[in-house]
Amino acid sequence: MEVLSPLTNKEALLIETINIDMLKNDYSENFDIDISPFLEGIDNIYIFKCQQTGYRFYYPFNIAGDSDFYKKLQSFDWYYMPWKWENQMSLKYFKKDDKILEVGSGGLGFIKKIKDFGFDIIGLELNEESIKKGKEIGVDILNQTVQDHANSNKEKYNVVCSYQVLEHISDVSSFIKAQVDCLKVGGKLIVCVPNNDSFIKLTSGGLLNKPPHHMGLWNKNSLSKISSIFGLKVDKVIFEPLQDYHVNWFVASTKSQIIFKSRYSRFLFNKLKMDKFYQKIISKFKNKIRGHSIMVVYTKL
Repeated sequence: MEVLSPLTNKEALLIETINIDMLKNDYSENFDIDISPFLEGIDNIYIFKCQQTGYRFYYPFNIAGDSDFYKKLQSFDWYYMPWKWENQMSLKYFKKDDKILEVGSGGLGFIKKIKDFGFDIIGLELNEESIKKGKEIGVDILNQTVQDHANSNKEKYNVVCSYQVLEHISDVSSFIKAQVDCLKVGGKLIVCVPNNDSFIKLTSGGLLNKPPHHMGLWNKNSLSKISSIFGLKVDKVIFEPLQDYHVNWFVASTKSQIIFKSRYSRFLFNKLKMDKFYQKIISKFKNKIRGHSIMVVYTKL
């Protein structure tokens, strides 16, 4: 089959096929979510690779989760964290008089704190629960796609940011273009996504790195390559250090996919009762280990 890259509109390379029956079963067992409505008439899900940028994406494009799907995930208290590593890192790129747009305000923790700091910030969000809550806590949340917002807000903002959003988007070209259109020349675009070259690749990023939750798989290379497509310059690529709440994931992944790959190393690890020691070492040196996410800061040319 011929599938075109959503970034370049040129033929993409098929690299993997995913069994949807197993995917349905995994979502049902792990999250009690039935994803069948998103996969009607589909036999398989495919991963393609853009040959010009290295961006990997899921196909078909029309299998992303809807508002109800995300509402169910929101019921897990870990889904929306109020303040994360990438939020803190972004502060150094904000200036006092900047107009800031957050695309995908989600749990509202970031936009609320930034507003409390005195910044002029507006959020875009499609999740109805988040929009309702935003009104209750007094933050400016618009129920708009960034594409619609860009139509009447061209070159309005000094900073446009999105955190853990781009990986959910199938039509990445219009999404990124709209963000850039909203920026003033010389403005900053800040994007943070899961880094699929980090330790998460050992388990393919886990179940939530697959549709209908995630629609694309980004890394440093693909994030850097989009700069030439959208008139951007890469200012900074920043890798998240391993966070406390991901230590167990890192330990389990490296044990199963690296240490236990060899019978001898597995025997030795168990024989010497290395479990607690390994966990302690990883916890101690977590700041030296690349964690879950990658953040890129661009300037609009």
